[in-house]
Amino acid sequence: MRCMFKYLLTSAALAGLALFISCSEDIYTGQKSFNVAPTIRLTNGPIEGEITCYQVHFYWLGYDKDGTIAYYEYALVSGDPIGFDPADTTGLEKWTKTIETDRAFVVKADEFDTMVTINNNLYARYDRTHTFFIRAVDDWGKRSIPIHRSFTAYTFAPYVFIDFPVNPNPGSGQVLSHKINFRWYGRDPISSPWNSQDVDSVRYMYFEYNPYTIDSINTSPEKYEHWWSPWIYYHAPEDSGRSTLLGDDEILEPKKNYVFAVQAKDEAGAITPTIDLSTNARKFLVIDPPGPVLTVNEPHLGIFNVIGTSFRPEVFDLVEGFPLRFSWSASARDYGGIITSYRYGWDIANLTEREEWDVSPSPYHRSAPEKRFYSGTHIFYIEAIDNMGTMTLARIQIDIFPITMDRNLLLVDDFNSGKFTQVIYAMPSEKEHDEFWTDICLRAEGFDPVVDIYDAKEHLYQPVDQQTMWRYKNIVWVYSAEDRTADGEGSTWIKLCQFIPSSYIGRYGSKYNYLKSYLSYGGHVWTSGKSDREGGFGALLMFWGRVFPRNLACEIFSLSEGCALDTTGVHSMAYEEFCITVLDKVWGAMRSDVRENLRNFDNDALSLGLKDDSDYITAAHPDLPDSLELWWKVVRPGMFFDPQVRGFNYVELYDTEYWLNIINVRTQSCLHPLYRMRTRNTRSVVNNAIFAFWTTKNAHVVADIPGAIAAPSVHFGAPLWFFERDQVNAIADVIFKEWQISNQP
Repeated sequence: MRCMFKYLLTSAALAGLALFISCSEDIYTGQKSFNVAPTIRLTNGPIEGEITCYQVHFYWLGYDKDGTIAYYEYALVSGDPIGFDPADTTGLEKWTKTIETDRAFVVKADEFDTMVTINNNLYARYDRTHTFFIRAVDDWGKRSIPIHRSFTAYTFAPYVFIDFPVNPNPGSGQVLSHKINFRWYGRDPISSPWNSQDVDSVRYMYFEYNPYTIDSINTSPEKYEHWWSPWIYYHAPEDSGRSTLLGDDEILEPKKNYVFAVQAKDEAGAITPTIDLSTNARKFLVIDPPGPVLTVNEPHLGIFNVIGTSFRPEVFDLVEGFPLRFSWSASARDYGGIITSYRYGWDIANLTEREEWDVSPSPYHRSAPEKRFYSGTHIFYIEAIDNMGTMTLARIQIDIFPITMDRNLLLVDDFNSGKFTQVIYAMPSEKEHDEFWTDICLRAEGFDPVVDIYDAKEHLYQPVDQQTMWRYKNIVWVYSAEDRTADGEGSTWIKLCQFIPSSYIGRYGSKYNYLKSYLSYGGHVWTSGKSDREGGFGALLMFWGRVFPRNLACEIFSLSEGCALDTTGVHSMAYEEFCITVLDKVWGAMRSDVRENLRNFDNDALSLGLKDDSDYITAAHPDLPDSLELWWKVVRPGMFFDPQVRGFNYVELYDTEYWLNIINVRTQSCLHPLYRMRTRNTRSVVNNAIFAFWTTKNAHVVADIPGAIAAPSVHFGAPLWFFERDQVNAIADVIFKEWQISNQP
């Protein structure tokens, strides 16, 4: 971005220029001998007419043939040699003495020039033309003829962004209080957008909103100079150059829209050229806000948001001795407030009595000590107050019920076959599937089909209630694949267990997954079901997350952003309790960044399962069958899963090696392979993948009831109805013996 300007000076003009700025100002007095005037030359600096950065550096050197150089004098003026004001160099007071032979200058570049586009972004360029004069003075006081250099200094206008309160929808009127904290940051591009520094100073204004006013300020800024505050140094004490509280000294009328705007100035004098509602201005509506957004977190109950004081309590039915570990944070960013204090307390009778709260108000009370209750109803209060006195009060009601766990095994029949009639064994009928699992559960001591089966269909597809669940030491839960089936209903599995990422708590609310609590208390589960497409643990993801393979720790929210956006997936049941790091499918929606030659549904299908004796827990159970084969009726010629037509694909896979290697992640130590699958084509990248496993996350926990034991839970990522009966029965015997409820010899 260099441009040369040519200047035409006649000899007479130069002679006249030299006449009024040199010899007439000699200061040496007394007897003079012949003295030759010194000479001077510029050795470095901007070349004549150059367009350069506003930070310039000149170098010079003087010479006196009959003496020495005593010092130099320089002047820096606006304009070129023809256009500058001669008064700027007339008189000794206009010149600066120096003994140095160089000097760096920061000059003004405060005249708007043009708008330029760099990397698809628009920048305002400012400039100003300057002329530098330099002359030498010898030891007799004789001055050289001045030499000069003209150049045009440029810079890019500084920019400023208001980053508090947030601006989710530029131009919209945000609901704000009668007092608003605004904060901003500014950057000053020096010679290019990527070469920047802090701005020099800022100023701000506010006015009642009118779109024509904004246009007028941008087109005729000189008319509105009196609206702006004085310039404030960007690094002024107490952040006064980067924030302000609007409404402490200003009067903001309720229910009116206003605009707050900030301008920045750089050291060259360039000023942010316009006000823009998406960057350096905010439109806001003045009303009293309902209160800060208080986000409450409990590891098992989940995350939920509270605003204001007029809401019904969050109510939870919890088992006796449940370890309550509440933490929280609040934000008033949406309306420009700052949280000044928190306090909390249990079972407060009078909220206005300070002594009844567990703590005094403080900005540092962000969590409460663990609390356990063994009976009754209890209410936990959390208060958050902002700097305007606006309050949010959370009320969390805990209703305690007792642990019984007096029965051995509950079968949750959550597998809905609808009105399906068996023809080609693509799916079992409802009767066939019920009989299959009832026969398995009858191998457990004390199992009574009349008492110990929870049929989801009979309960209108609602999850098994907590008090029923806590009557049992062990649960077998078999589920369908889809959220909804052909008759309009679906699996209850998703209704209880679906995980809501923290980024979406405000939109979807939170869910208490009490199956997680049951496991953490020492209950044991055996889960299995139709796990292709969106089923299995895939059903626990939000609908947009059912694309595979998926890293549950870092991709619970988004495949593209990964760990940078939302890492709350580590608290999902799939990751935390079942220890699954990568979730994959034989048949499902595949992510776009899986190359086509990696996955092929036909090649990837299951032909049989092989026991993984390399894992010490599996190897400790020699009665497990070495292989788990598809039921002969399912793979006969003409059946849906005839291996000549297709392999078995109702399968979910866990920690597939090919994807672990791609993302450079290791399997969690609490996941123990039970069966790995042999694929239809052994060259498949998912050959030998885990589809059944033990999870030892809570295997050491013993429930606080008589006869309880510590044991792992187990999961099969396929519906076991499709496999050989003798082998499935043998597996059931091993699991029930591990849980010490088997009635088999």
